[in-house]
Amino acid sequence: MQVTIYYDYSCPYSQRAFQWFRRLQEAVPGLELSWATFSLKEVNRDASTPSPFTGPEISSVSVLALALAHAARQADFDCYHQAVFDAMQERRVDERNLLSAAADAGVDTGAFDLDRQHWLGHVAEEHGEGQALGVFGTPTLVFDDAVVFVKLAELPPRHDDVELWNSLCVLARCHPELVEIKRP
Repeated sequence: MQVTIYYDYSCPYSQRAFQWFRRLQEAVPGLELSWATFSLKEVNRDASTPSPFTGPEISSVSVLALALAHAARQADFDCYHQAVFDAMQERRVDERNLLSAAADAGVDTGAFDLDRQHWLGHVAEEHGEGQALGVFGTPTLVFDDAVVFVKLAELPPRHDDVELWNSLCVLARCHPELVEIKRP
């Protein structure tokens, strides 16, 4: 099964989804993941504020992280992905740290710096594709004909990973009338 996960590194729920899906890939044969960038900074910005996708510079660390993720797809994406999720959730990230994580993953950061707008364009394009599917937040999963926004308060116990995944798949595929479950 192919699953696309829309994420933003600044989102703790995206990091939990990342951790959960790493475990699921070991437990669910044939589970193929693709990670798609979605900027919470863009989707939550006030209409009077310029988009982080326009302008001569990348004005946001979270958007820079997403742009570097596109460059890391041509290198060791998993290494970059893990490093940035960890750094963002520990609140120890700045441009220098992001570029270092990218370099450690094999990204030619010099080439990236020469064409930041190119990479930013990839983020904007993928973000737009997500919005066209109805993505409004992260993490949002896209599989089969389902698009579902999921928030894990914490990682499930490892022995519940597959059961939770199977339950989510049934609800997402078979019950489109169910648009939200929220626990108080």
